[in-house]
Amino acid sequence: MNEILSDDEQVERIKAWWKANGNSIIAGVVIGLGGFFAWQWWGGYQDKLAGEGAEAYELFEQAAFGNDAKKTDDALAQLQSNFGDTSYSRFAAMELARQQVNAGSLEAAEKTLGNLLKQSTDSALKPLLETRLARLLVAQKRLDEAGKLLDSIKSDAYAAEIAAIRGEIAFLQGDMSGARAALEEAQQKGSSDENINYLLEEIGLQESS
Repeated sequence: MNEILSDDEQVERIKAWWKANGNSIIAGVVIGLGGFFAWQWWGGYQDKLAGEGAEAYELFEQAAFGNDAKKTDDALAQLQSNFGDTSYSRFAAMELARQQVNAGSLEAAEKTLGNLLKQSTDSALKPLLETRLARLLVAQKRLDEAGKLLDSIKSDAYAAEIAAIRGEIAFLQGDMSGARAALEEAQQKGSSDENINYLLEEIGLQESS
C-alpha cells in the first residue's frame, strides 16, 4: 500500500478490496498489505460487527419471547437486512419456523426453512434443515416428497433421525414391516425420538389383530 496515503484512504482501499474478495482470505491480505493501522481497523470492524449482531439478536429475542409469529417474522426481517449470513440470522429463522409450527402454519414454516436452506452457506446446517423440512412434509402428508428429500441427505450424523422419519413414512403408507425395520434401525443408531415407541406399539397392535 502506498505509504503517502492518508489513514482514511487506506481504510477505503481495504473496504473496497474486502467487498471484491470476501472474508475467506481478508485477514492474511490485510497483514500482507502492512501497516499497523490497517490491521487495527479490521479488528475493530469485526468486533463492532459481532457486537451489533448480538444486539440485533437480543431485539429479535425480545420480540420472539411472546411466541407471536407475526412479530417474530418482522423482527427476523430487520435482523436479516443487516446480518443475513450470520449465525444470529440462522438461529432466528429456525425460531420463527418453530413458532409457525406451533401456530399450525406448516406451509409458512416450510417456506421459512426452505429459504434458510437456499441462503445458508453453512454445510453443517444443511442436513439439519433438510431433516426438519422432511418432517414438515410428513406432517402435511406429502410422503413421496419427504422420502425424496431424505434420499438427498448426505450426512451420517443424521442417520438415526432419517431412519425414524422413514419409519413414520412407511407407517403412514401402511407398510408395517417396512416401518418396523426403519424404526428399529433408528433405535439401534441411537435415536431418542419419543414417537418411535408409540409407532412400534401401534404396529404391534395391528400385527396381532
